[in-house]
Amino acid sequence: MVSHINVKRLAAMCAAAASLSTFGLAGSAMAVETPTTADTAKASIVLKAAEGNTLTGHTFTFYRLGSYGDITANGDTDVRSLTVSKIDDASDKWIAAANGKAGITDLQGFDAAGDLAHATGDKNRQSPTDAKQTMLREAAKQLADTVAKSGVEAAKTVGGSGSTLTVAGLDNGLYLVVDSNGSPMIVGTPVQGTKTLNGIALGNLTIKSKTVSIDKKVARDRGHKSDFIDSKAGNTETSASWNVGDTVDFSYTFTMPNKQNTGEVQVVDVMDGLKLEDAPVFKVGQTAITPANVANAQDDRGFTATFGRAAIDANENEIVTVTYKATVTDATRAKQASNTATIKATFLDGKTAEAKSVDSPDTATVSAYDLNIHKTNLDGKQNLKGAGFKIQAKNEDNAGKWMAQTGTAWKYVDTQGEATQFLTDGDNGQVNIAGLGAGDYYVEETKVPDGMTSLVTVKFNMHISDGGVVTVDTNAVGDPGNLLGGVEKDKDDASYTITVRNIDALTELPQTGGLLGNTMIGVIVIAMAGGVAYLTVRSRKRREAHAL
Repeated sequence: MVSHINVKRLAAMCAAAASLSTFGLAGSAMAVETPTTADTAKASIVLKAAEGNTLTGHTFTFYRLGSYGDITANGDTDVRSLTVSKIDDASDKWIAAANGKAGITDLQGFDAAGDLAHATGDKNRQSPTDAKQTMLREAAKQLADTVAKSGVEAAKTVGGSGSTLTVAGLDNGLYLVVDSNGSPMIVGTPVQGTKTLNGIALGNLTIKSKTVSIDKKVARDRGHKSDFIDSKAGNTETSASWNVGDTVDFSYTFTMPNKQNTGEVQVVDVMDGLKLEDAPVFKVGQTAITPANVANAQDDRGFTATFGRAAIDANENEIVTVTYKATVTDATRAKQASNTATIKATFLDGKTAEAKSVDSPDTATVSAYDLNIHKTNLDGKQNLKGAGFKIQAKNEDNAGKWMAQTGTAWKYVDTQGEATQFLTDGDNGQVNIAGLGAGDYYVEETKVPDGMTSLVTVKFNMHISDGGVVTVDTNAVGDPGNLLGGVEKDKDDASYTITVRNIDALTELPQTGGLLGNTMIGVIVIAMAGGVAYLTVRSRKRREAHAL
């Protein structure tokens, strides 16, 4: 037998939770009603991904559950009521079995498709926890689970791509749509090709995916704080790079799953070499939203945010943006600091709740780099210890500030005297300076080794790229003694060594030639002239004293 379904019944039936697409409620009937007997037009169903998500990776299989008939139209473009007829005995038996397991009542005089249509009323039909919605969700699950053994053939199978997919050429009626990567859905085609059901457009639904795309980004470096990038690996020019001790901005986005098949969403954020500063902020657009709970990890090495029913209902299918700050506590060339977010969700799968991780974790890394300064005598044959160097920042936000290091963390200080002095040591005459992020620096030799002259010392500008490449430049500050020996990259560990030379006696001055020789001669002449003047004054004072 066929079942005569009015607008409210069909619309309500097709609005079911995770299993059904939302048609909405029917309004009042129009004055003119034109009865027709059948629907032979081909129709389309449009599938949409939630905001920020994609249909790519999903395969959709359509099974026809029932056909339209006895259509009563409200003019040329709208329908007030219609009947849903079974397709054949095999499909009717299949639907009846699913209805029975879902607890849907077998009503006298109705086909199984009609029983399914009458399984819900108008009240609370949008609540995923409503008892009738749970039955409909279970019916869709049972249909999807048993279709392979039912003998019912698929009407169409299509692969998803992009954010919208139009599936055309479908016979009219009610369909089960099985999503390879989401919850099964029941949806009706538009009536007679394009007609609405009492003003409600049919055949459009947002899929109820069981995957959630998360996209984590981090501010690039101190010179590009507002440039958020997808930093996946260290030591590359696409890496984010900061000093150890810097506080860095992070963000990630994800799409809140559909409320009709989601009970809870939890985001677990884990930090390595980073420490959370302040509380994370959650927004949809420009509107702040509040998770049910936010708990910091031990030692503030991350946090867990839990979104409950209220947040999911209010923000389903919307992009959620999470922003927060973290301080870099440990990062080297060999091991970058990292921040990984994983989303877990409890999905309403039929009558049961299924907790699962719904996406691969997304990670953002932060790199910091080290370099060596190698100190030798002028001919490079003798390594020197005891040479001291200090560093000054040149980036806009801290330009002119000197840098001090406590443990592994850097901070900015006002005077050179407060800055950390790095001393070359050991037989190799080197000092390693670690934990530096991408940026521009000024390096000054502030102490010469024992036995070396302090009349000429080295000053140079240094640049570290996001990928950790170290370059030096003396053009802006000068190198009159040609004491800067350049930069050499180690082939094994990708570290960089800057060689700096010293002169150990004034007898080496002529070897340098040029500006240095002239400069030093000038210094010596001035010093000698000063000495003569001093002796002359002292002699004059002694004569005056004797005269008295």
